[in-house]
Amino acid sequence: MRRKKTEVLADIAGYVVFYGIFNILRISPCVIYPIIAKIAGGFLYILAPSLRKKIRRNIDAAYENNISLKQKKILIKKIFEKQMFFFIEWALWTKISPEKALNFIEFRNLDVLKKFSLSKKPIIAVSAHTGNFALMLASLIYAGLPLTWIARDANNQYLARFMNRTRRKKGIYCINKENLTQAIAASSNWLKEGNTLCLLIDQHSGKGTEVKFFGKNVQAPTGPAVFARKFDAPVFGVFIRHKKRFRHVIFVEGPYDLRKTEKPEDDYQKNIQFFYNRIEHYVRENPEEWFTWLHRRFR
Repeated sequence: MRRKKTEVLADIAGYVVFYGIFNILRISPCVIYPIIAKIAGGFLYILAPSLRKKIRRNIDAAYENNISLKQKKILIKKIFEKQMFFFIEWALWTKISPEKALNFIEFRNLDVLKKFSLSKKPIIAVSAHTGNFALMLASLIYAGLPLTWIARDANNQYLARFMNRTRRKKGIYCINKENLTQAIAASSNWLKEGNTLCLLIDQHSGKGTEVKFFGKNVQAPTGPAVFARKFDAPVFGVFIRHKKRFRHVIFVEGPYDLRKTEKPEDDYQKNIQFFYNRIEHYVRENPEEWFTWLHRRFR
């Protein structure tokens, strides 16, 4: 579909601004990153009322009347600041080696996942947009796992190319979700080769199955359960939590004991519900680290 000239110009302008800011961050001393994140998060809180409103609606749906208006306001500010920090932190990772990057990461239970990976079994890793999930995916690859994931490129074509080029320089590749049929085919081929496919499933899915999340009925993608059954693949949970400064902990859970009966659709729902229970656990522990507050999760 041919795009309007104004849309192309807007993409170019957005890319130029992003590229400039990103490279200023790369040459800046990392000691000031937390300060920049706090200031930028504060500005975004003030300058993005529609986004602030969207986050507030999600919080209202998740917590109902269990937290006060003051607590909601504090949480929203923390969400802006934390997400800005995670964005800025990626600038640091683009200029350091994988070996140095792993010094900032503490793994929990990674050996079990690597043992399964060495057996060349196809593996499904279930995760969510919690913590600095971009660093989590990079860290697992740096640690030696043959891993990829499915993601939708940025709407800005120039920004999408820049991000893909930046990842490729670090040996990080993902499967583009734009054409779902092609994405499923590429994922299947990846699993057939005995690799690990990570699926971040916490955002709204127009298709899938209905599960309970924060006490609400939500639509959730069934991909992890379907792939696991099709390829007889073990399923692990992988989640990241920010500790302090640039240090993080990556939790590896599993392999999960999944339901497998003669009723696959029922199994998919029950297994996805289990995955969502684990996602909710991590979101509740560190709500300010959940990126999906910025999306229309509860509909």
